[in-house]
Amino acid sequence: MEMNMRSIFKFLFTFTLALTLASFARAEDQSKAGVNFSAKQTGEIEQLVHDYLLAHPEVLSEMAQKLQLQQQQAEELRMATAAKGVQPVSAVDHIRGNLNAPVKVIEFSPFECPFCKSFHASLHQMMDEYGKDGKVAWVYRHFPIDELHSKARKEAQAAECANELGGNDAFWAYTDRLFEIAPSNNRLDLAQLPQIAEFVHLDKAKFTACLAGDEHGGKYAAHIEANQKDGAASGGAGTPYTLVISPKGEIFPINGAMPYSAVKATIDAALKS
Repeated sequence: MEMNMRSIFKFLFTFTLALTLASFARAEDQSKAGVNFSAKQTGEIEQLVHDYLLAHPEVLSEMAQKLQLQQQQAEELRMATAAKGVQPVSAVDHIRGNLNAPVKVIEFSPFECPFCKSFHASLHQMMDEYGKDGKVAWVYRHFPIDELHSKARKEAQAAECANELGGNDAFWAYTDRLFEIAPSNNRLDLAQLPQIAEFVHLDKAKFTACLAGDEHGGKYAAHIEANQKDGAASGGAGTPYTLVISPKGEIFPINGAMPYSAVKATIDAALKS
């Protein structure tokens, strides 16, 4: 979160005032609790700080950079701490690759997110490089954000119905096709969901029956909700949200649709940890 100039100035003024108060307190009487400035004195100090900052704009720039770095570090610490609460990968997950791969990559994502659509391609690239020799397993968990994507839970149900009718391979085939044709941001006509099932060679009539139910996910509503809560509890605030788990259990969060170079660097770090 960026700090605006007013916030930085207020911080510097408060900091300068505190130092000045402390200096006066030490100089005048160590036994006193503090020194009270008059409104005039406070205004004079504020003007001094204002004039100094106008003459030295590099101070504002340096302070802004330091504050941004502190906020970034605090956010990274928050995410790393929360990520430890993620549910362990197991055979009940949707896994692409070897379940026993040394590195597990858990993707929390809805099907309506445009950033997830592009990131899905990056994870395919990851599997091309690391999945073929069994180094990485890709795990998909649903993370619908209802305020943004009202159709996401129904689409998640569709992927689960594909899994029900055709197993893990059908789940991934359906997921790939859905990401491929969905225009994102709730613009997919849900009437296309059975058509996608037919495209990946599933029984359309059985799929349509499985898809019955409300927009919350029908028969798979509880499962989708459990995935969503897992993502939120493990640090996810937006999508895509990805956790890379090393062989020793160390977790590396990836927040957002980072470029493949960043994904690759994280995978390499996990493999070496």
